[in-house]
Amino acid sequence: MVDQDANETNDPTPGTEMASVEETAEVVPLPGIGDVAGDRDEFEWSLGEPDSLDDFTSEEYVTATTQEYQGLAEEVSRAAQEEWQQQAVAAMVPGVGSGLVGFEDVSGMATQPEEAYEAVEQAATSDLAMRVASALGIFGMFLGSLFLGEAWFSGFVVLVMVVSLGELYATLRVGGYRPLALFGLVGVIAIGVGAHSSGPSAVATWGVLATVAIILFFTLTPRRNPLSDAAVTVMGMAWVGMLAFAIPIARGPHPLEHILFLVLVIALNDTGAYFTGRTVGKRKLAPSVSPSKTVEGFVGGLVVGVVAAAVMALVPPWLGTIDLVPALVVAGVVGILSPLGDLSESMIKRSLGVKDMGSVLPGHGGMLDRIDGFLFAVPAIYVLFRGFGLL
Repeated sequence: MVDQDANETNDPTPGTEMASVEETAEVVPLPGIGDVAGDRDEFEWSLGEPDSLDDFTSEEYVTATTQEYQGLAEEVSRAAQEEWQQQAVAAMVPGVGSGLVGFEDVSGMATQPEEAYEAVEQAATSDLAMRVASALGIFGMFLGSLFLGEAWFSGFVVLVMVVSLGELYATLRVGGYRPLALFGLVGVIAIGVGAHSSGPSAVATWGVLATVAIILFFTLTPRRNPLSDAAVTVMGMAWVGMLAFAIPIARGPHPLEHILFLVLVIALNDTGAYFTGRTVGKRKLAPSVSPSKTVEGFVGGLVVGVVAAAVMALVPPWLGTIDLVPALVVAGVVGILSPLGDLSESMIKRSLGVKDMGSVLPGHGGMLDRIDGFLFAVPAIYVLFRGFGLL
């Protein structure tokens, strides 16, 4: 027989109830999160018998787990709003010892105190004032000698040649050469005096006589390097001695106008080349000799010199003393030969490893540094003036 009880369902015995599971999930307000659901502050679990977590409140949770972090966010926010003054700290650097390490040591940006910047500005101002003062001084001597008469101007030219040649010989000695300075200096004095008394032919005559005397001395006197020392002695005398051609120009019919004309054209050519090269110069003119010289500066100096010569030829005191065509030709020749004179001195200085030939003109270097553009240009101007019938 089939048991009747087997066909009965597995319903619980009447009166018998299974343990009910009552879940009450109400979110605990956690720090920085807030309630997820519900409004009560307790987290209750009920599974049969009461549990020890039933009475665990959010305050107890915070107290038990994050006591040391309370208020951390507020402290960070408050610190971010405050202004902090950067200060150097003392640090031990391996191999160096103790020293002060500032923030520029970390960032790589060196800082200077305000006094250092003021010192640099004062030095620049002082250097500029020195340059202006020395330039005005030498230009005043030049004008004074020109207004006083031929003899004074000739004396001024001879003095400039002696100082310049002395600087050159002294610089050559630093480079290991032993020029015969006494013979060379006497030679340029004789060239200048001869140009004043006998005209331009005396420049060549006294130059040849001085050269012969120098060669005889090195031939008869034992020297370690006679060939090179004799060569630099004659070279310096002949190069600087070319300035003596300014003396016969000053003895012409219009000494003041002609001398001022050549000086201004050469000076403006040099100035125009400098500023043009600084502004737009890119292509190097002679990088192995003078890296600062540019093709743009060369062209700019030529243009400035030609324009200045054209203007001077049309205004007093040059109006009537030099025509427009001779003025333009002279300016064109100056624009080519004056930079060559500058490059020649740059070649010598680079070979000897020096920056300036001397320091007789504060802020400008040596006398030879100021007249290098004249040394090739002045003889050419004399020839052009003679060719145009101006002398």
